[in-house]
Amino acid sequence: MPFSVLRNFVLGTLVLIIALFTGGFFLPDTARVERQVLVQASPQQIFPLINGFARFNEWQPWARMDPGMKIERSGPAEGVGARQAWFSESKGVGSGSLEIIESVPDKTVSMQVAYTGFDGDNQSIFTLKPEGEGTRVTWTYRTRVGTNIIGRYFGLMLDGMVGKDYETGLLNLKLLAERDAAKPAS
Repeated sequence: MPFSVLRNFVLGTLVLIIALFTGGFFLPDTARVERQVLVQASPQQIFPLINGFARFNEWQPWARMDPGMKIERSGPAEGVGARQAWFSESKGVGSGSLEIIESVPDKTVSMQVAYTGFDGDNQSIFTLKPEGEGTRVTWTYRTRVGTNIIGRYFGLMLDGMVGKDYETGLLNLKLLAERDAAKPAS
């Protein structure tokens, strides 16, 4: 009797592994996270906060998660080619780099994102649209994992993993931009 129980357990485990592996091919090869906030500042006031990395860590949420994170910047100070690499031993932050690959003044900034130990085509995109007296800021993260089965399962959990961070980052950006906009011009 014990041999048949062991055999059934092994067979059941194999069937489960095969089902999960096969099912992974039917999952999407892309994932997306998107959040928005209305900021009481003009696109011209917000754009400098996202078009380079000089003030990036004042609002992005991961800098606060690991104050000991190491930062290296290269390329131009702003616009296409501006690059920031970060190095953290914190699991929630990790290590990687951002590079601005598209910059349309007062409208959009797209960044290529690379994470250490994670392959995929990852982009972080900010769009600015005037709305009433303010600006609607949309922060989108898109990743393409291709045929990576584990990446496809990861994609299902992505919004739950980073959605709150995006909301926190946008709130920080809103507060910073509105504070800057309220300062008298010098």
